[in-house]
Parts: sequence; C-alpha cells; structure tokens
Amino acid sequence: MRIVVANAAYDGSLKTAAALLDAYHTLTEWSSALTAAGASVAVVQRFHTTARIERDGVSYQFTADREPPWLSTTAAPPAFVGAIASHPADVVHINGLIFPQLVAAVRRAIGARTPIVVQHHGGEFPVRGSGLVGMWQRRGWKGGLMAASAVSFTAAEQAQPWREAGVLGDQRVLEIVEASTTLRTVNRTRARSALSVDAEPVILWVGRLTTNKDPLTVLAGLEHALPQLPDARVVMVFGDDTLLPVVEQRIAASELLQRAVVVVGRVPRDEMPNYYGAADVFVSGSHSEGSGYALIEAMASGVVPVVTAIPPFRAIAGDCGQRWPAGDADAFARALVDVCHGNLATQRAATKARFDRDLSWPALAARTIAEYQSLVGG
Repeated sequence: MRIVVANAAYDGSLKTAAALLDAYHTLTEWSSALTAAGASVAVVQRFHTTARIERDGVSYQFTADREPPWLSTTAAPPAFVGAIASHPADVVHINGLIFPQLVAAVRRAIGARTPIVVQHHGGEFPVRGSGLVGMWQRRGWKGGLMAASAVSFTAAEQAQPWREAGVLGDQRVLEIVEASTTLRTVNRTRARSALSVDAEPVILWVGRLTTNKDPLTVLAGLEHALPQLPDARVVMVFGDDTLLPVVEQRIAASELLQRAVVVVGRVPRDEMPNYYGAADVFVSGSHSEGSGYALIEAMASGVVPVVTAIPPFRAIAGDCGQRWPAGDADAFARALVDVCHGNLATQRAATKARFDRDLSWPALAARTIAEYQSLVGG
C-alpha cells in the first residue's frame, strides 16, 4: 500500500528540515511504523525551505510557500498541493481537520478515485460564530471536508460535534488512536533511585498547568484522598506554567499537599522515562483532548491511569485503572483511592499489556493499514 502523508503546519523557529524531523516524533515514528508494517510512505511537509530527506525508509519532501507556518483554514498552497498529487498513492492522509480548503484542493488535484483520510489532531470543534457569518463559515468547512473519504479520530464520539455543526458529510469515521511512543522503559527500582523517590504509591501528573488540564480539581481531590494514602507522593511535571502561581498557592494552603506534592516543572524528553518508570499511577484532569500523549507514554511504562472520562481517554485506557467525571474532585479522590488500594503490581502489568497489544506503534500501524485497505477495496 502506498500512503502519502500531508502535514500542513510547522514550527517556524525550526531552521532546517532535519531539525523538524528530529522534533516531530509523532510524524516520523508513525511513518516509520507504517513502513515497517509493509506500506510505502511518502511525507509532504510544508516548510520555509524546500528539501528532500530519506529516513528509515520514508521519503520526506519539504515544500516552501508564502503562507504562515500555521496554515489558514482557507488556504491551499499550490506548491504543497502539487507535491502531494505528484506521489502515486493508494491513500492520501492529511493531518488535521482544520484545513478544509486544503482537503478540497487535494481532491481536485488527485481526482475522485483515490481515498483521502483526514485525521483529527485537535481538541474542540474550532468553527465559531452564528447567523449569516457562522452559516457561511460552516458552508466553507463542509465544502472542504466533504471531499474526504473518511475522517479519523482517537474515539469515534469525537466526531459528534463536527456532525452536529454540519461540516462533515456521511463519510466513514475511523477510530484509530493518533499516536504512540518509542520512549524507553526504565526499571522501576532504577528509576526511583535516579529520582530519589521512596514512596508508596508514587502518583504522577504530566500536563500543562491550564484550565483545560484542571490541576486545581486534581489538587482538591488529592487533599481528600491523601489521608487514606499516608505514604503517597505526588510528582507534578509540566511545561506550560500558566496556572503555576495559583497551583503553588493552593499547595501552600494545605499541610497535606505541602507534605505530599513535589512540583518539578519542565523535564527534558530524554529524562521522562525515569518519571514514568518510578510512578505507579498517572492522573489527569483534562476536559478535552485530541488523544493523550502523556497518558500513552505513561501506559507504555505500565503506569495505571486514573483520568477523566472523556472519549479519547476512554478509548486509550480501555479497562485499565479508572475514569472519573471531569471537574469532580470527590469522584477523582474515590477513583484514586480505589486504584491505590488495589493490587498495583497486577494493575501495572495489565496496563503494560494493554499498551503492547493495542497502543504500540506496530499495533496502530497494523490497524491503520487494515482500515485503509478497506477504503481502497471499497
């Protein structure tokens, strides 16, 4: 199977095409996994310079144009579209539902027969506005996205707001988790020694300190749960520190939280395996996600998830750990205590098995190719 992958957005601060590939782990790892599963993969990437790179059996073509790094919803650069159409393809895969006119332009360029799959990479439905303006915007989005043969989400339920807004046609919805990880697994004893952590259990937060991630609800729940987990330690790793002053104030106001919570902040990617390796439980208060990269990385190390019951988390975690309603601190506390009072070694093993079976790159690549073959056959 020949798959052409189109990636329309890029980080303008990256200086070279090689630097982009080094930084875009999901793009390169997914492409390599498809290649290892037997597909022929060509990636077309917008960038500020043109280039061609062969890496791990994947062809990467970079095209330049005058559009901003984050492509407008109404743009379809001819050079980019032409490069996509120049590669023989059984399926064209476009990253992001937020580029409707690009989808329409690619359809015109490749003709009606080749399937186009558009993969969701965002959280909420982005079109806003009411009245004539909203109607006009939705008509433009629908005119573009209807050109896709299928749309792909981590969880099929995520398509519902797009359907309700009237911007999708009757095309198939594929349920494929959008990413996996190749982060190495570190032995638990070695990881705890590296971090100087000696606690039972170790509870890990990895996520931005934003209202969507909702660290304040998690802290409130921890305050309810910690009296029943007297030997627990909570480690908070984050990049975006928008709510850090509020988080620090909340911790300072509670003796329980002061004693149990360690605020770490930003951690280099190559050090993250120690944090996942040392942890027993992964927690998240997210209200909306495209998938859940940190959750996937945690499960790769067998860290048991206690996360919100949003559709992508349910699809990723399966029956591992527990889910709780976003914003409900009491429900979070009950779920956390229940998991921690269970057999954590057994739960960790089940979580790791779930990742290996359903969430690893080979598993996702096999599922992707099977779904794409059904589109070609259809």
